[in-house]
Amino acid sequence: MEEPSEYRLVEQPEGFQSVAPLPDPRALADFYAKLYYQTPQSASYQTAYSSDEMEQRYLRGRLALHAVAQVFPGNPASHDFLEVGCGEGFLLKVAHEAGYRVKGIDFSDHGLKRFHPELADSTETGDAFALLDRAVARGDRYDVCCLQNVLEHVIDPRALMRQIRRLLRPGGVAMISVPNDFSRIQMKARAQGHIARDFWIAPPAHLHYFNTISLPRFMAAMGFATLDSFADFPIEVFLYHPGSNYIETSTAGKPAHRARVELDLLLAENGIAPLHALCQAMTGCGIGRNVTAIVRASGDDER
Repeated sequence: MEEPSEYRLVEQPEGFQSVAPLPDPRALADFYAKLYYQTPQSASYQTAYSSDEMEQRYLRGRLALHAVAQVFPGNPASHDFLEVGCGEGFLLKVAHEAGYRVKGIDFSDHGLKRFHPELADSTETGDAFALLDRAVARGDRYDVCCLQNVLEHVIDPRALMRQIRRLLRPGGVAMISVPNDFSRIQMKARAQGHIARDFWIAPPAHLHYFNTISLPRFMAAMGFATLDSFADFPIEVFLYHPGSNYIETSTAGKPAHRARVELDLLLAENGIAPLHALCQAMTGCGIGRNVTAIVRASGDDER
């Protein structure tokens, strides 16, 4: 996909930032279908993971489902679970093992087939918006809808959330995870001279930039009440020490990543509940590399 020679950022009414101009929808779909999980150009792509990395990815899934269960209790076996942008299938796998009736959609099934081929029959590939439109038209409904690191990639996040609302059963919840960009920890690092550039601005892969403040504001504008929010490990803390600054010293990237994985697993050793509480506190402090909001359509009656 050809990129414009220069992007600019536009602040949206809800407070998040978007790049301009936005790419052509067909070119963007081709980018994800053919490149995103097949080539090292993608930040999410790896041909293999270490055992600790695999465990950390499953841990993130267990944390997400624990958080969902706090606001939407009940037997998962009676709940329909949709993940939009299921990627390599780590969350889908954990949800399936927990008993949910799972469905995943994505532009490409390359990553899923590599890591979780047993879930192939539970997934659809193609243009996500078209697949969701067909699901709405069929009358498909879900108790839990998840978008992990999806909203920042799509051309129209408002249209996507309108589709999600139509797909949720009354009382159902959506779990939305996005990178925590233009965050307090990033902006302080920039102001203090620890980094020389806004490294998180990465079009055409990332088109919109949310954080712990703008994500719930956006959800409220779309007619959703935020029931819970939590963050993950704030890897940007490593930017504050020259020996671990992975932006200014590229060779520090892999050690910083390994440290994050080890620390994530360590923090989970006393159980998911205290880890969840810690992640909630990080959101309150405005830090964490990613932020997750669990939301319900405003006015919905709880089950």
